[in-house]
Amino acid sequence: MIPFVNLGAQYRKYQEEFHSATEEVLKSGNFIGGNAVKELEENLQSDVGVRFAISCASGTSALQLSLKALGLKPGDEVIVPDYTFIATAEAVALEGGVPRFADVNEHFLISPESVLERISEKTVGIIAVDLFGECADYPRLKEIAAEHHLWILEDAAQSFGAFQNGRAAGSLATIAATSFFPTKPFGSFGDGGAVFTDDPKLAEKVRQFANHGKDATDIYADLGTNSRLDAVQAAVLNVKRKHFAEELARRRENAAAYDAFFRGRSGFQIPEIACGNTSIYAQYALRIQDRDEFVRKMNLCEIPTRIYYERNLSLEPCFARFPSAAKDFCGNKNAYQLTQSVCCLPICAFTDVEEILQRIKTVL
Repeated sequence: MIPFVNLGAQYRKYQEEFHSATEEVLKSGNFIGGNAVKELEENLQSDVGVRFAISCASGTSALQLSLKALGLKPGDEVIVPDYTFIATAEAVALEGGVPRFADVNEHFLISPESVLERISEKTVGIIAVDLFGECADYPRLKEIAAEHHLWILEDAAQSFGAFQNGRAAGSLATIAATSFFPTKPFGSFGDGGAVFTDDPKLAEKVRQFANHGKDATDIYADLGTNSRLDAVQAAVLNVKRKHFAEELARRRENAAAYDAFFRGRSGFQIPEIACGNTSIYAQYALRIQDRDEFVRKMNLCEIPTRIYYERNLSLEPCFARFPSAAKDFCGNKNAYQLTQSVCCLPICAFTDVEEILQRIKTVL
């Protein structure tokens, strides 16, 4: 079976660099913090174009730290998309908030019109997810947020390296969170994440909450958590950064090959990138009329597929405690249709898409 994400091939290509970078960390004895983490955070600030980049333990932790820094209080409502990974809504609930589930548009991204419908007197913010590698509609979302005095948290876990109107993902909202999970286009060898912001007060709070609540004077001014990126993961990311632009170019070439094959083919709809956006194609998401049959045929020719979100988030049992979840689901028809039709194909920089297409031709 072809790997869905070929991390083995990536490791082999940069093996000497990985070994050199991680050995330097091991010899230093600085396993938490140290030069590797400092270098990574400086690189992230430069690449995203923000004043502050704070590394942390995971993408989920980055979301929670951002929500704590924004001052989310129990009972506050935060609007999230109903078609995405659970961490987005989970972070809201874990911090005591109430996730309100908005529908998505034809680009898999949170619908500004649906956001407007979910706003209530309890709404304090919006989490916009940059799904499958493309940024949400921040110009329109910012208009809505300004009108209703809301903050926006950019969930850039799947978009690090993408741009919108010349600005980098991670710089498009009040504060942003990303993930360095191994299968991300820019992933470490374990869990990791980061928070981005231009606001010094938010940055200070994130650092404080990530280090057990300890402030700059070594006083535990608030309750926090342990959410620090270890230095080995930072060293790995510093190596991968050197090759990231080349890998993104390869992903886009792979996406273009898929597009050329599936465009106009009956029963298939290729991903369309919104005007002003670039995509890093964290996943290549096809909408397929008969998904079950397509998956069956892919299994026959040993091509791996992924169905990432098989249910609306609002239907997950963990959110049944919120009476608004069932009501929100009833208005999210686009999200439901995507749960029934989307299937993802391998697209990483080390995927041989031409081989995959040759195999697909034998069964389609």
